[in-house]
Amino acid sequence: VKRLLTVEQAAQLRYVVEPKFDGLTVVLHYEDGRFILGATRGDGEYGENITPNLRTVRAMPLRIPIHSGGRVTAPSRLVVRGEAYVDKADFERFNARQAEQGERTYANPRNFAAGSLRQLDSTISAERPLKLWVYQALILEGAPRLSSHSATLAYLRDLGLPICPTIRQFDDTSFEELVAYTTQFGQQRAELPYEVDGLVIKIDSLGLQAELGYTGKDPRWAVAVKYGGEEVVTKLQDITVQIGRTGAATPNAVLEPVQISGVMVRAATLHNEDYIRDSDIRIGDHVVVVRAGEVIPKVLRPVLDLRTGDEVPWQMPATCPVCGQPLVRPPGEAATYCVNNACPAQLVRAVEYFVSRGAMDIEGFGIKQAELFVQKGFIHDLADIYYLPWDEIAQIEGYKAKR
Repeated sequence: VKRLLTVEQAAQLRYVVEPKFDGLTVVLHYEDGRFILGATRGDGEYGENITPNLRTVRAMPLRIPIHSGGRVTAPSRLVVRGEAYVDKADFERFNARQAEQGERTYANPRNFAAGSLRQLDSTISAERPLKLWVYQALILEGAPRLSSHSATLAYLRDLGLPICPTIRQFDDTSFEELVAYTTQFGQQRAELPYEVDGLVIKIDSLGLQAELGYTGKDPRWAVAVKYGGEEVVTKLQDITVQIGRTGAATPNAVLEPVQISGVMVRAATLHNEDYIRDSDIRIGDHVVVVRAGEVIPKVLRPVLDLRTGDEVPWQMPATCPVCGQPLVRPPGEAATYCVNNACPAQLVRAVEYFVSRGAMDIEGFGIKQAELFVQKGFIHDLADIYYLPWDEIAQIEGYKAKR
C-alpha cells in the first residue's frame, strides 16, 4: 500500500482491525431513520430480499437513532453492511434440540445464519437466535461529514446499530503492536462466543480508501488475515461414498463426533482414493481433522502411534452405492465415476446445481427439494423442474400453495 502513497500520506497511516465474522453478509437500507429494506450481499450487485426475516433479528433496530433526543439525528439515507451470525452456544443448543425432535440440523453457524434468514416463513426466522454486527457504511446522506472509518463506526454506534466491541485501532508507528495483536487474536479467537475466521485490517482514512480504490472486487485499502483451522483427533468410524452431479464418487469420513472451533463435526472430506492411499488412512484409525477455511472439515492424516492393528484399509467400491452400476476410474485421473447417467444421486446433485444462485437462482429450491422430488418421481431430467405437479406437491406435509 505504501508504494501507492506519498511519504506524507504513509507517515499518517492509521489502521482499523476488525474480526472477520463468519456468518451471512447482509445489507441494510434506512430512509429518514426507518428500516425499509434488507438483502443478502449476493454477487455484489444482486442479492436476495430478506427484509421480513431481518425484521425479526432482535439486535437490528427498525428505527434509528434508538434514543430520541440524543446527540445524533437520523441521516436521510443510510446503507450499511453487516454480518448476521449465531453464538456458538446458541448454535449447539439449537442443533441438539433439532436432533432430539428428528429435525434437520446445520453443519456450521454460517449455514445456520444463511438458512435462517432465507426462510420463506419469517415466523421461523423469528424463532432463531440470530444476532448482528454492522461494520461498514456504504451510503451516508444527510449526516455529518466523516473522514475516517473509525469515526463512521462511532457514528453508527451512536445511532444504535450494533458495532463489535473488539475492533482495535493502530497507527503506523505501532505497526509491530498490530502484528503482535494479530498473533494474539489467533491464539484466543476460539474463546470468542461467535465464529470468526480471521481479521480484516483496513486503512482508517476514507479519503485514502477512495484514492487507493479496488483491484477487481477487492479493495486495495484492506487485507484479510486468515488463520489455520483448529486441529483435533477423533476416530474414523467408516468411509462412505457420495456421488456428485458429474458422477464423481467422493469418499467421505464418518467420524466419532468431535468439537472443532465450537462446532460438532461428524463427517469430513477425504478427497479421492489416492489421497486415502497416499495418507495411509484406514477405517478405525484415530485421525487428525481440521476445519479447512473454518467451514469444510478435512481429514489430514492418521495418528500412527494410536494404531492397534485392528484398522482396516479401504478400497473404492466396485459399484455405485446408490444405483448399483459400475464405478470406473479413467486412466490418468484421480476421480472415480458412476457410469450410469440415470443415477438418482447424479440427478439430485444436477438439480441442486441447476436451481442454485450461480445458475438459474430458483428461490426456495435446494438440495432438500431436489432429493424429495427425485424420490417421488416428479423429476427425471432437468426439464421436469418446469413441469412439477404442484397439486401433488401441495399434499406433501410442509408444502402448500402460497396465497
